[in-house]
Amino acid sequence: MAFPDLLSLKTALFIPLFFLILPLSLICAAEVDPQRFRIERVHYSTDGSTRENALEKSLSWDYERVFNNRYELEAYIQSKKNFLINKKIYKLVHISYEKTYEDSYFVSVQIQVKLEESWTILPLPIYKYDDNLGLVMGMGLDYKNVLGSLSDFKTSYYYSQVKSEYRADWENVRAGPFLMDFKFNQLWETVKSADSSGNTNLIYDYMESVLRVSLMFPLTDKFSYYTRPIIQLPYGYDFLMNDTGNENSFYSRSGVIPAYNHLLEWDGINWIGNLRQGLEASIENQIDFDIDAGKMVLWVDGMFKSHIYTPYFNYSSRVSSFYYYNDIKLNAADRLRGVLDFKLSGNTGVFWNQSFPINVVEIKKAGQLQLVPFADMGFVLEEGQKLSSRDIQYTSGLSLVVFPSFLPSFSLSIDYGINLRDFSERELRIDSQLYF
Repeated sequence: MAFPDLLSLKTALFIPLFFLILPLSLICAAEVDPQRFRIERVHYSTDGSTRENALEKSLSWDYERVFNNRYELEAYIQSKKNFLINKKIYKLVHISYEKTYEDSYFVSVQIQVKLEESWTILPLPIYKYDDNLGLVMGMGLDYKNVLGSLSDFKTSYYYSQVKSEYRADWENVRAGPFLMDFKFNQLWETVKSADSSGNTNLIYDYMESVLRVSLMFPLTDKFSYYTRPIIQLPYGYDFLMNDTGNENSFYSRSGVIPAYNHLLEWDGINWIGNLRQGLEASIENQIDFDIDAGKMVLWVDGMFKSHIYTPYFNYSSRVSSFYYYNDIKLNAADRLRGVLDFKLSGNTGVFWNQSFPINVVEIKKAGQLQLVPFADMGFVLEEGQKLSSRDIQYTSGLSLVVFPSFLPSFSLSIDYGINLRDFSERELRIDSQLYF
């Protein structure tokens, strides 16, 4: 048996390796940019009410930073452009730069930011349908970019046969490098729950007032920490049915209940038209101190979202879970499109939602229509319950989503899901917010 000559073997290995490395080295050499850049100033041009100082504080340009090449500078500029696009209040965001000074050390540039604003005050009649709530009617006001400050104010009141609520939210209020939110809501609700066979075993009414203040600490460009003190005042409990085996006091609370909520969030999502790209993850924890009952309730909720964007295929995924200590989560099927919310309750839940957005029709001055097939799965367990295949729920369905071009912050979504374990169970949702 003849063995190849060692020199011939080395040559045979070297030749393809040489032709692989050569183009890469030429590309790298071509991309070498000896110039360094620094931002000297930023000029803003807008046809609306956005104030220059609000833009300057929100964008937080780093005037001291020296960029090693133009690619690094352009990536930095693109991140600022993405921030403005993601606000969903501008019809056009255009950022460019030009040289103002150049010497042997660096090039100074001026940034030009051009914005075209959309309508930012939207009085919105609330008229939607949800198989859990029935017909929901009310009125809301959504005022984005309040007085050009880039903060947002929302207020609404709606009524249905099983739930009514008044909300007032003032969001993205800047306090130095931090953002603050102020939220108040007054709630009346009829709560239902079902046993493992799907039969209703709990019905009660109650009311609650909640005041929450949130302070956001930016840790990096995409990573943030939120701290939220909360005051809750539940009252007016009226039990119409309780066949759960637990006392009424297990589900009711009284007196002023202070709570503390905090959240770690990674937000790397960017909007590309009416589609999304990137990753988002969060973990949230809340502790309620029920002073009258001498009880502490704790819950943890985690979430991971991913959005894949291509010109030909788009995919969105959300994996989420929750755990409750000293309490249970009612209406826990709210993360399954096709199972009525009250059908599941428990201490632990895990869910996986998948959507496949398809752009169907786009009319430039009118808007865009999307069809979104989806598939969900998940389970909810009570304390001490072992997971079995019968506990896992599977649903599937279709969403129809309309994005008006003159209102970038608004969408109309119609979701219709089917429980694949029980085809007789369907869920219809018509809302002005995307499911996730």
